[in-house]
Amino acid sequence: MTPAEKYNERMNLIEDTISLKETHRVLNAVRVDSYPYHEYGVTIREAITDYQKAIDAYIRFHREFQPDVASGFTAQVSGPALEHLDIRCLRWAGHGLDDNSTIQYIEYPTIEDGEYDEFFNDPAGFAIRKWLPRMAGVFEPFSKIDYLKMMCGEYRGPQSAFCTPPVVEACKRIIAAYEELQKFGSYARKCGTILKEEGFPAFSGGTSYAAFDMLADCLRGTFGIMTDLMDRPEVVKRCCDMFMECSVQMSLDAYRASGNKFQWTMLHKGFDGFISDKMYAEFYWPYLREWIVRLIDEGIVPVVFCEGAYTKRLKYLSDVPKGKVIYYFENVDMKEAKRVLGGTACIMGGFPLFLVSHGKPEAIRDKVKEYMDIMAPGGGYIFGLSASMGEAPRKNVETLFEAIELYGKK
Repeated sequence: MTPAEKYNERMNLIEDTISLKETHRVLNAVRVDSYPYHEYGVTIREAITDYQKAIDAYIRFHREFQPDVASGFTAQVSGPALEHLDIRCLRWAGHGLDDNSTIQYIEYPTIEDGEYDEFFNDPAGFAIRKWLPRMAGVFEPFSKIDYLKMMCGEYRGPQSAFCTPPVVEACKRIIAAYEELQKFGSYARKCGTILKEEGFPAFSGGTSYAAFDMLADCLRGTFGIMTDLMDRPEVVKRCCDMFMECSVQMSLDAYRASGNKFQWTMLHKGFDGFISDKMYAEFYWPYLREWIVRLIDEGIVPVVFCEGAYTKRLKYLSDVPKGKVIYYFENVDMKEAKRVLGGTACIMGGFPLFLVSHGKPEAIRDKVKEYMDIMAPGGGYIFGLSASMGEAPRKNVETLFEAIELYGKK
């Protein structure tokens, strides 16, 4: 098959699987994170600074292993851009971590107890004065400007406020970050173009977050959201109402920019046991469902990555238009997922990443067969791991791909 023929065959397979048709084989959507770097001798620190090395490793992986979809250029982050901005909520290779560590998120509240009224009354002012400098040190000088005094200073106001050494230095660092991100983006586009030309469809056009997670992850943190649910549930709902529109708009903007109709959302705090079933039904699912339906109405395919255990939430996930959604699971009872969602939504993932990273080849082969026996009949199943693959023995990865091909055929 030519690359163009491979691309068309894979795209047709994706479309048929999403629409719940039974296909001649199961789609292999194993996605990788840092695996190509480990396999081909690139440190993660090199990958987030030398983008050519990163995309070379990604392209080589796809050429050798031939998954059905492109993982895309996920060089974690642009290390220099994060340095320029002094991002405070992350650690990355060479910045608080060793050269082969994946990125780590540091969770802390950026809206503190007692600040909700200030946030609601003046979101823009709150962002400038508090949220931005809490997230990135480069914005500290902007938080110290007296904006009211500036507006009262006629033409002298802006020059007095912004033409100061700290603000000018901050602007230089922001420009440097912008230039680095432009460079990063050009390599990402280059990688995507090469993979498409070689027959690998892009399976992700952008990422959004559930409205609840926008509040819980980005603003309040785990401890903050738990106390809010107990002490001020009406505030949580007010925030979720606000962030619902942000969630949809992020996906629409990404779709219009990329033209890629596969738009993802990562569910961080909706898993079994984190909040009660009653709370999930009240604070989480209505906003997630609205995001799903709104995107479907725009001709977009929502890809919902259900992180953590999700078996108890399956009854909610079935309330969506038929053959329009992909649910990607990290940890779920696959038989129960098939029973509840089969005939309604496409199911993806669930295969234990730990087994690929640390198991024996024969155990991997047996587990792939078990998954295919359960999930393949009737269609609507995409093979994927419980998360994107990092370091793993090459023999295990080879066994995984061989088993998918062998047992995934009808």
